[in-house]
Amino acid sequence: AGLRLISAREISDVVRLATASGALVLEADHALLRLEDPETKRYVIRSYYGGADRSQREQLFALDKDVSVEVIRRREPLLVHRVDEDDRFDGANASVRSILGAPLLRDGRVVGALTFYDKMAGDEFFPGYFSRDDVDVLSRYARYVERAVTNALFYRQAQAQTNFDESTGLPNAEYLARRVDQEMARGAGRTNAFALATCRIENLPEVRNAADPAHADRVVQRTAEAMRQKLRDFDVLARTADDEFAALIPEPGEHPGDRVADLARQVAETIVRDEALNEPLRIGLVFGYSLPEGSDEPRESLLARAREPRIRML
Repeated sequence: AGLRLISAREISDVVRLATASGALVLEADHALLRLEDPETKRYVIRSYYGGADRSQREQLFALDKDVSVEVIRRREPLLVHRVDEDDRFDGANASVRSILGAPLLRDGRVVGALTFYDKMAGDEFFPGYFSRDDVDVLSRYARYVERAVTNALFYRQAQAQTNFDESTGLPNAEYLARRVDQEMARGAGRTNAFALATCRIENLPEVRNAADPAHADRVVQRTAEAMRQKLRDFDVLARTADDEFAALIPEPGEHPGDRVADLARQVAETIVRDEALNEPLRIGLVFGYSLPEGSDEPRESLLARAREPRIRML
């Protein structure tokens, strides 16, 4: 569920998946997601998942308004094990037994709230109650939702600001820099929270001089396609220079060096098989990567280390 979320590019897909997948993961009867409206600064419902009819929805949404206010105020998960024993919500008209909610953060700010109502175990006819174990599950799940929302908003903002390379359709260096800053803040010094990999077409100037500019453009585009095909959907690939691509790879695993080596080999094999692309000059690719060295490392240092040649493919 988490990987599907952070792979989604459109915010409409993210909010729909967040409630539908969250309800399945937590076995909840109802799920709602609110996001802050950038103009009004109000938290509006962006997605609902559940089987409530119109009248039930009106009551549930009214209750959710109060619950979301509490979640946003607390800035931490909320568990109401039994609504009838909690004086904050026991007067609600909605026939809800149990409530679970979590704030959604972006750059340290609360930008939304994710709430669930009534635990529905598969073998039970009546709703049950959420527990502390459900709070732990929601806390982990909310991190995926936060990342997915951030990804989608960044993508939409980048499109609006034309932060894309026209030749390849990839995000540019400015876009990647913002995403790296976001991941560095989220990782907070955690080991292998993400990796930054680079691929440079080492002899692109020579290729451009030896053939026509259109051929050099095809080399760039084919390399971009090969990189994109070998990366995961939620990795972020950008064109950061005329001859360079960089990939932000969240959660690269215990052996990020092996992951980058596999990426280099697969991309190089794709380029080598294209004989026309390697005429009149064989394309040379150089790969590097870096991992953050603590939360205080400047982004420029991380990028500089990622550009150090580690793997050369000719």
